Formats: sequence, C-alpha cells, structure tokens
Amino acid sequence: MSRQQIPLALKPPRRPRFENFVAGPNQALVDLLAAGLESGSWYFLGGPPGSGRSHLMSACFADCLKRSQTAQFLALAVPSNQALLEAAAADCILLDDIDALAGREVGEMLLFNALNRWRAERCSVLMSGASRADFQLPDLRSRLGQAARLTLKPLEDADLRRLVVRLADEHEVVLGRGAADYLLTHGARSAAAVARLIEQLSTRALNERRTLSVPLIREALESRRELKSGQY
Repeated sequence: MSRQQIPLALKPPRRPRFENFVAGPNQALVDLLAAGLESGSWYFLGGPPGSGRSHLMSACFADCLKRSQTAQFLALAVPSNQALLEAAAADCILLDDIDALAGREVGEMLLFNALNRWRAERCSVLMSGASRADFQLPDLRSRLGQAARLTLKPLEDADLRRLVVRLADEHEVVLGRGAADYLLTHGARSAAAVARLIEQLSTRALNERRTLSVPLIREALESRRELKSGQY
C-alpha cells in the first residue's frame, strides 16, 4: 500500500521589497530609490537580465502605494501589457523591460506618445531595461535620454553568498554545510537565477523533509542539465 504524501503549508511567495534586496555595490542606488520618486522625475534602471531590476521595480511600486501615491506597473515583456501604455495614468508610472519594445514600430510609437503625455502631466516615470541602444525612433531615443540612468552592478561572491543565506532563512529551510559555495560554483550566478533556484529547492526540501544540502543542489542542477539536453 503506497503512502500518500500530505502537502505542506508553504509560505506565500517572497515579496520584493527594498529591505530584502541584497544591494552589494548598489547600495547608493537602492537608497536613492527608497527615498521615493520625486514628482516629475524620470529614471532608467539599467542592468543585464537577472541583475535585480524587476525586484527593485516591484519594491518601488509598493513604496509608491505606501506613500499614498497612485501608481501603475506595466511589465512590457508581456505582450498583452504593451497596449495598456495608451491609457496608463498615475502619479508614478513604472515600466519594466522597456527594451521589449525596441525595434518594433508600433511599440516604440506607443511608448513615445505615452512619455509625451506623462511629461505634460508631470508624472514620475521609472523604466528598466538592459539597454536603451536598440530603439530606432529618433524622437523616442531623445525622450529616453532625458531619464537619469541608474546602473546595477553585478553582485560579488560575498554578496551572492549572503543572498543564498538570506533566501534559505526566508524560506525557513536549513542550509547544509558547503551548500552555498557549491551552488555558486556550479549554478547560475545572477541574483535572479539564484533566487529562483533557492525557491524551487526550498519547496522540495520542505516536502521531502531534507536540508538544503549539497546532494539536493547537485540533483537539481543535474536534472536541469538533462532537461536542457533533451535526455530527460
């Protein structure tokens, strides 16, 4: 007779906030955003995928609401959100992954028209992306150039290790000896990739009543490699 596993009551998903962002060399940038968006100010938060852009964008959105400002957040990597630019209006506008529109005539025009409207309405605008270089419309490139650039630097080894320890603590799992070093040596090294992997491993560790150990991490990473190679 097989035993039926009883699902565990897991914690709700981690909410991105300034206080749970491991800043490392980006502390001045985080402090600037945490101080609040000034009325009518425009910023472009740049950094490679996985550098923590979306985390900070979500933290800024929550902070705007906490300050009793109206705010609208659009993740532009989701195609269905792009048409919402036409009607978006709030004290604070937050646009994640604006480079998803680069090179697309309709998308670039939607963004250009929206920026013109928000400038006239003195909205605060925070945009994020890997780069502004791929936009084709000259007037849009000029508009985007008016946003102050904030550049996220990659986390160093000590900061990534601190992120692993913090995430394990937040997910309430025991981190085994050498687990953090093994994960950082053999897994992806971006902050976002580390966060996703720790979340998946923590769920498995809690369900299987295991520590977040080197063997568990090895199993997960080997399974991922097999999936990518089509052998699993």
